[in-house]
Amino acid sequence: MMIMVREVAKSYYLLLAIPIFFITVAVLSASKAMVIPAVFSVLMVAFAIYVDTEPEVTASFSIKGRDRVTVGDSVTGQVSVKVKGGFGLVTVSAPPASYLSGDRASKYREGFEVVGGKASRVLFKGFRDLSAGYSFEAKAIKRGIYEFGQVRYAYNALLGAKVDEGSFDYGLELKVLPKYELVRRGGWRLTPVSLPSRVTPNRLGPYSTDFLSVREYAPGDPYKFINWKATARSPSGQLLVNEFEREGMRNVIMLLDVGRWMRLGLSQDNSLERAVPLLLSISRVLLDHGYNVGFWTVPPTGISVTPSSGQTHFQRILSATLEVTYWEERGIDAYELSSLRRVAIETRPLLLLFTDLSGFDAVRSVLAILCAGGAPGLSVHAQRIGSDGGCTLLGRVLIIDVIHTSMVLKKELGDVLQELELPGVSPGRRRLYEALPRGVSVLAWDPGTEGIASAMARIMPMVRWLA
Repeated sequence: MMIMVREVAKSYYLLLAIPIFFITVAVLSASKAMVIPAVFSVLMVAFAIYVDTEPEVTASFSIKGRDRVTVGDSVTGQVSVKVKGGFGLVTVSAPPASYLSGDRASKYREGFEVVGGKASRVLFKGFRDLSAGYSFEAKAIKRGIYEFGQVRYAYNALLGAKVDEGSFDYGLELKVLPKYELVRRGGWRLTPVSLPSRVTPNRLGPYSTDFLSVREYAPGDPYKFINWKATARSPSGQLLVNEFEREGMRNVIMLLDVGRWMRLGLSQDNSLERAVPLLLSISRVLLDHGYNVGFWTVPPTGISVTPSSGQTHFQRILSATLEVTYWEERGIDAYELSSLRRVAIETRPLLLLFTDLSGFDAVRSVLAILCAGGAPGLSVHAQRIGSDGGCTLLGRVLIIDVIHTSMVLKKELGDVLQELELPGVSPGRRRLYEALPRGVSVLAWDPGTEGIASAMARIMPMVRWLA
């Protein structure tokens, strides 16, 4: 602000210096030829002072059509501007251009592309009041929830003597949904053999009388299930409880990795952005067949959906994926981690993990979540694996390894990529697969060369077999 005041002051000093100079020269030289420049300079100063008034700027903005679009769709923005007073140039910026400054600049730069018209315009304000409007078309290229109601303006008076900036916020919100596929038919059978396909709002049924096992006590277990005799014989003295079969449908928990390795690829086309549509497509099919489906991020970041069923539940999962961003490595949400483990203990689900196993950091992150070690309340049926035998899985695990290599090559090679025979899973990735615990199944998916429907044809038989 102080810099702006200094610049304005300099402009006024310059304007005043010119006529004073010519008047001084005209008086000292008594030359008639110097009178005309002096009069002209005085008139220019008077004109600049006359037009140097505070303008009154008003603007309105609206989105034509829906406020929920899919990646690849376009939205049309309409802007109208009115300016009273002043004389100069008015720069108007509408979304997404109005957000291309500050902390959110990268989000909007990656999320939208203006494909028709311009989101920013420069208008000339003359002696008359200005009333203008324009429209533009922006294409959504990345999923997410975006504020889309801010209009910014900047007024520059004649000769740069005054600069005025401001903004209007109309509280509009635009949701960009990932483009998932509805696969209604396939060569697989998903309906559980022992249970009919049905829709229920319950995550789990009641406990049955069928004894399953004895395990360590976990917070929340009913006290009536404590096995006092087994506890007394326990060398460590920890509480043990009886575990019974629970009535209900098959349970699947979708785990979406949000580690830094999920950014590999391009800003709008990377492992995370490709994993979300596949996750939603699989969730939709499972819910159509009566499965209970849940959702967590890995590492837990506070975004989760408790397992349930029904088509309204799919909307909950869809809304949760819109809020998912990359993990900033500021720590794991301990409450969400305990919540995930608690649900895994109760439901014994199939854990379907979407990640990019591009290095040992990704493998270590996966093991930190899937291997619960000796923590209380873990199922004794989980296989103890690893070189030291210290990893106890939270449940049956199927990893979908999203390979990012072809996404980068596709940008460089275009359609030529489809004609090339890529080597598939590299030897380095196979070594990473070998570092995973026994009992963890891995399916590699290269989204640059294989579509969602084809990937689901390979994934769904594994889901039914493991669930």
